[in-house]
Amino acid sequence: MILALLLFFAQSPQDRWREAIDLDLAGEVVDAALPLVTGSGALARDGRALALAARALAATGATERAQKLLDGAHPDEGSRGFVEVARARLALDRDELARAREMLLASADAVRYPQIEECWLLAGRALARSGDAVHATPLFERFLALAPLDAEAPSAWHALAQAAIARGDTAAATELRRRALASAQWQAFYKTRRLQVRESPAEPLPRLGIAELLLAVGENARARDAAAEITARWPEFCRGHEALGRSERALGRLAEARTALERACACDANSARAALELARVLAASGEKDAAAARYARYRELGGTEPLESR
Repeated sequence: MILALLLFFAQSPQDRWREAIDLDLAGEVVDAALPLVTGSGALARDGRALALAARALAATGATERAQKLLDGAHPDEGSRGFVEVARARLALDRDELARAREMLLASADAVRYPQIEECWLLAGRALARSGDAVHATPLFERFLALAPLDAEAPSAWHALAQAAIARGDTAAATELRRRALASAQWQAFYKTRRLQVRESPAEPLPRLGIAELLLAVGENARARDAAAEITARWPEFCRGHEALGRSERALGRLAEARTALERACACDANSARAALELARVLAASGEKDAAAARYARYRELGGTEPLESR
């Protein structure tokens, strides 16, 4: 429970607001953010906070209030870029493409705020919608390299697919459409699990679903954090220990993986997955006899995967 509280309070207000926006709960952000980013609020000079508040206002239909907030903002110099990028998003929403390009681009292929992931995406959109798919393509690619799991990543993959179609590259377009679909499906599952966590905070299964999704895309450190929270809050939930062991193994932390997976096997002696994962950890640690014994147990439980992981 202590770990869970630490993880919650370690999350900044801006991170919580961004998650709410991604979950189509922008109204929550408006209520929480406006007192902090206006007047003498504690975050009135924080560009990222101001940008998120404006984005939430726009998402709830209050576009004019969003523009007014940004136009009257006085962020500190280090975070000014977030406000400028947010202003450019509003310009794009109004189809003011030339204005958006001017705000986002230093040149045809260089963005003004390269440290802000969203700038690459919006600049790519401004160029693509202006008919310049050639220069837009590397911007979308850079956005995806920086933020592959962003809620707007599917739209970037789709834009790349459209650019491939336009240049007649059928093979690339097919692969990019596949990746766009996979990204959209992952995002849909991820959104659902996070909403379930909000709706049922006392249940471990939605959090396990998040850990599994993160493991599936190689976000092993984040998966470990999610699984660690589960084991801290629900120590008798066997699958949480299994997920923790798998994430530790994926991070190359074999001792920690072994501890978690031994706990998972002790918790549920009939867990084929935990038995297999423990066998693999033991094999990687050079304990061939112990690995063989665990693998034999896995086969007894009906498992058919090979000991060597692909």
